[in-house]
Order: sequence, then C-alpha cells, then structure tokens
Amino acid sequence: MLKEKTLDFIKKQIIDLNDFTYTIEEDEQYIHAIFTEALGKKIEKEFTFKLLNDTLYMHSIDFGWKPVQKGAANKYFWIDLLKED
Repeated sequence: MLKEKTLDFIKKQIIDLNDFTYTIEEDEQYIHAIFTEALGKKIEKEFTFKLLNDTLYMHSIDFGWKPVQKGAANKYFWIDLLKED
C-alpha cells in the first residue's frame, strides 16, 4: 500500500512534465524516492515516504514530515525538489 500511494503521488506530480528520472528503494517502514534528474537538470534529491493512519507523509530536511496528499501540501515536494543546494 505504501509503495502504491508513493508512486501514485509522484506520478500525479509529474504527469504532464518530461525529463524526470528517479528510482524507488524500499525498506521495512519507508519508501525512498531518489531523483537524479528534474526538468532536464541533473540533481541528487532523496525523499522518504511513510504511511500514518492511511495518510502519505513525505520527509524533507527543510520541512520535516508533511502530509503530502492533503490540500496544497504537495508544495513541499516541489520546493524541495527544485531548490538548489
């Protein structure tokens, strides 16, 4: 269920956009999405996802754990993905 929700979230975010490359890694409690390209630009960004009470949460270093499927909370995904290190 976690993997499906994570992939669904990512696919909805980049559905009409090109030039995204990422891999998914799983461990017992989390899904890690590792992006190596975003909008044609080479990057190194990792996002960790978990389920809590059937809600998908994403962790970023800047924002901590955020429920990314509620309201406009997907903005944390985009801010962190496009932020230059």
